[in-house]
Amino acid sequence: MKRKKVLITGVGGVGVFAAHLIAKLPEVELYLGRRGYDFIKHKANGIMDSAYYMNPDNPYPTVVPVKMDLMDLEKTTEQLEEIQPDVILHLATLLAAQKIREGLPVDVAKKIYDANPVGTGLRPWAPGHTVLLLNLMKAVKASGIETKVVNGSGCDFLHLSFSKFGLEPTCGLGDFALLEPGIKRILARTKGLDQTKLQLHMVGHHSLVMPIMFFGDSQGIPYKIRTIYDGEDISDSIDYEKDVFPYMPEESSWPPNASSHDQEQTAAHAARIVKAILYDTNEILNVPAPEGQPGCYPTRVGAFGAKIVVSEGETLEELVEINVDGNIAEGFKEIRDDGTMVATDRTVELVEEIFGIDWKYKSFHPEEAFEAYKEIQEAYDNFAKQYK
Repeated sequence: MKRKKVLITGVGGVGVFAAHLIAKLPEVELYLGRRGYDFIKHKANGIMDSAYYMNPDNPYPTVVPVKMDLMDLEKTTEQLEEIQPDVILHLATLLAAQKIREGLPVDVAKKIYDANPVGTGLRPWAPGHTVLLLNLMKAVKASGIETKVVNGSGCDFLHLSFSKFGLEPTCGLGDFALLEPGIKRILARTKGLDQTKLQLHMVGHHSLVMPIMFFGDSQGIPYKIRTIYDGEDISDSIDYEKDVFPYMPEESSWPPNASSHDQEQTAAHAARIVKAILYDTNEILNVPAPEGQPGCYPTRVGAFGAKIVVSEGETLEELVEINVDGNIAEGFKEIRDDGTMVATDRTVELVEEIFGIDWKYKSFHPEEAFEAYKEIQEAYDNFAKQYK
């Protein structure tokens, strides 16, 4: 079997968990990319040590630390040409989502993170996710390598933006799909169903995840879940608002003050998608942002990439519209034809009121992302001082 190469960019909480899982896959060479070389050198050693103790079929995986700075486009391009990864799992960002919430009271964190109308949504923080992903996708294109990019940074909105100029990643990870295992446990317990016979085809946006996981409430944000049991569509028999979502806070793997160390589930979903691509499993998974679309869809995943699955009686346009509404709840009034991301009036109102700024980058093009990031980061830092 030809050895397969996986590069993880941004090896933090999610990246370390994902690396341990991917290193267990057969015939995989794993590369860990991060600016801090000492950190990933020791993490690489730890992953190999863990495999030695726990994975007798593959006790000595190849795990290579790579000092990688995605702000250096030229060097990143050279490194991609050298490594030639089959899959890139991109987890790097200038502003990790958990950091926005950490150290703040829950009610305050909701106002600057949760979906409209409760909070700003992710729109203020989009520039921090944009900068490194844009550089990575530029480097992939410049290197000429054949690879698939699974992106964990702002996929529900950035893939749509990047698709306007042909740089969208293959697909995202996590987001609405993270509800799947909890939903299955709830249905097994409350309806007496066998989890192994349940299939969920899920259409929904990241903006749903926090309110459902933390508070058991969809906040009126649209979604669609096609529930199949033992081959039969039983969707009409389940009221998710009453039968499922109220139980989600107890089934969630995230506490209300979730940090990067509470991301095992996200990492496992990422590894599952990477595995499907590497071994061309051609299976249907719930995956966010395939084909440059916003939000999550049932998606066929294999060596070819990711393709949205549209069931009989549905249209792609209908499914996309659900997630466009999710983007609006996330604070995106629109994403223009040139990729410019425009904030909703509600998000602008909250940002300017809470942070006390005249928000310059209430709309920004990806090429303006670094300046937009610096503006909102400075505003957040000044605001958060009062809670320290």
